[in-house]
Amino acid sequence: MATQDDILKGPVDIAALSKDNAPRERLLDGTFSNLLAYAKKNWSYVASSSAGGEALLDGTANAAPCGGIATALKLVFLNGLNVPVKDIEYIRITGYVWTGPTYLCFDPKVKGNLRRLDKPNEYGLGCIFNEHYYLKCGDKYYDPCLSVTYAARDQSIKEKFAKQFFLGGNRKILLTNDKKTCMLYMPAEPVAGFQGSWAMFETSKKNIEKALGAQAFKTEMAVRSGDTEFAKYAKTLPM
Repeated sequence: MATQDDILKGPVDIAALSKDNAPRERLLDGTFSNLLAYAKKNWSYVASSSAGGEALLDGTANAAPCGGIATALKLVFLNGLNVPVKDIEYIRITGYVWTGPTYLCFDPKVKGNLRRLDKPNEYGLGCIFNEHYYLKCGDKYYDPCLSVTYAARDQSIKEKFAKQFFLGGNRKILLTNDKKTCMLYMPAEPVAGFQGSWAMFETSKKNIEKALGAQAFKTEMAVRSGDTEFAKYAKTLPM
């Protein structure tokens, strides 16, 4: 496979390392670095794409979500380095997660999809994903979507949300575990890599009303005569 061959060639010469009987971790690390270098030049991150790792490697796609690039890395480990399949754990985190701003997407166009409510266009607070994928091999975790390896499971995850509320108009609110912060999905604010973005604010009834807009908030509170999960929660909040 031409793409896999290109990845193995450099910048780290994997064939030369293999010839010198380098430890497997060096081969894995070198291959990971090579795949990121190739991805930055040739692939894009698109959260809504259904393309997988096979499509990236056979050249039929040049954009994928994090599951796609994680699968591409796994295939190169398996087929390029001959790592036994039992030695690779493919980790899937389901449900919304917030990854910290120090973890940068392999796609340099992607700067993040989270901002503060009062700071339009400043998406530098990290990314919210509706699921996330990476690999474990040996004692190390390889997260190609976020361009990083780490020693602790889920190290890139800043928050797994305690609660989510689904609203009208494809909007939703995520609530942090300490209940102090809300994230509102903004479907009309696409950013690089994502069809929409998120706005963060301190949890209060007043701030939720501000974020949604007075009329939309009133409408949500009136759905099913105020008997929705969101409306019942909002009623418990301080102004």
